[in-house]
Amino acid sequence: MSKQDAPKRVLGAGFAPSWHRPHFRYFAPVEGEGAGGEGNGAGDGKPGEGKLFTPEQQAEVNRIVQERVQRVETKYADYNDLKKAADGAKTVEQKLADLESKHAEAEARALRSDIATKHGISAEDRDLFLTGSDEAALEAQAKRLAERLADQKKNGNRAPKEGGTTTTDDGKKDIRSFAKNLFAAAQNE
Repeated sequence: MSKQDAPKRVLGAGFAPSWHRPHFRYFAPVEGEGAGGEGNGAGDGKPGEGKLFTPEQQAEVNRIVQERVQRVETKYADYNDLKKAADGAKTVEQKLADLESKHAEAEARALRSDIATKHGISAEDRDLFLTGSDEAALEAQAKRLAERLADQKKNGNRAPKEGGTTTTDDGKKDIRSFAKNLFAAAQNE
């Protein structure tokens, strides 16, 4: 089938087959580069083949690479030791932080207990109501709680109006009846 006999395909606007693309230029390979040229064997399209070295050149390249590898290995020889030391330092720092937080909690608990006993507050109330973070806040909370407990003990647990009935009669019954009669008379007229 020739180019003239090929069926026409519609592939979208602006499509032109490769033989109708004058803006593309096809270059021939430069001598010594690419396929087909006679050269040193480099780039003849076969994978794995490249520039060949003489045995002396290859020995020199191997020596240079070996020196470079040794320099890098000596440079980072103590990397594992440093890594272990850094991990150990992290765990020591974590342990120190844990101990500091436990110490701060113990001091706060001791301060709370001292203030509670000073104001006569029970252990249950101490744990529930004394929540301040510094001594001044704890003192204020304890003082307020002790005052409330003292008032409760003074008055006892009583509700003064519990069980009684209350009336809304406040002595103004005559005025209400007068206003009711007045407005009732006005509506009747």
